[in-house]
Amino acid sequence: MGSKCDVVVVGGGISGMAAAKLLNDSGLNVVVLEARDRVGGRTYTVRNQMVKYVDLGGSYVGPTQNHVLRLAKELGLETYKVNDVEYEIHYVKGKSYKFRGALPPVWNPIAYLDYNNLWRTIDDMGKEIPNEAPWKAPLAEEWDRMTMKELLDKICWTESTKNFATLFVNLCVTAETYEISALWFLWYVKQCGGTTRIISISNGGQKKI
Repeated sequence: MGSKCDVVVVGGGISGMAAAKLLNDSGLNVVVLEARDRVGGRTYTVRNQMVKYVDLGGSYVGPTQNHVLRLAKELGLETYKVNDVEYEIHYVKGKSYKFRGALPPVWNPIAYLDYNNLWRTIDDMGKEIPNEAPWKAPLAEEWDRMTMKELLDKICWTESTKNFATLFVNLCVTAETYEISALWFLWYVKQCGGTTRIISISNGGQKKI
């Protein structure tokens, strides 16, 4: 005879495990089904002797992410502030560049204008998307049929801006630009407070690890 349970949770990512814990704490018998040989979903830490650990997936939390921060505290997980005093490194075309702030500096005036247009466009498009019902945005159907790669091809003028925008998408959602809906990504960035806040350390999405 197989064991019986009250609820089956499909997927052992953060959401699945948090749901299973809440249900279990409520007195229900819960089974979590996960196709991989580990839980955690997009959060994945590899440990080795050289660097102690390396996060290959989601790793940062910041202001407004109160549910995750509360869960980490409840589980006794240690967090610490990311160092935003020292230089950050931007590595491109075999060279490393030091910078401070949310974004690396841009010296080419055309690329500078392109960068500004990129961030402004993403934020402006996000303003048209209702928080609780993104499918009700005026252009929801059109944007949902469009991938982020197609959107970036449309709004980026320079190759350097398109490359950095691609990296921006990769870092935010650990996915390739051709894999995700423009509507979903624009909504996601809006929920995080916009382009600047999602990639900022101080008072931003990269504040703690």
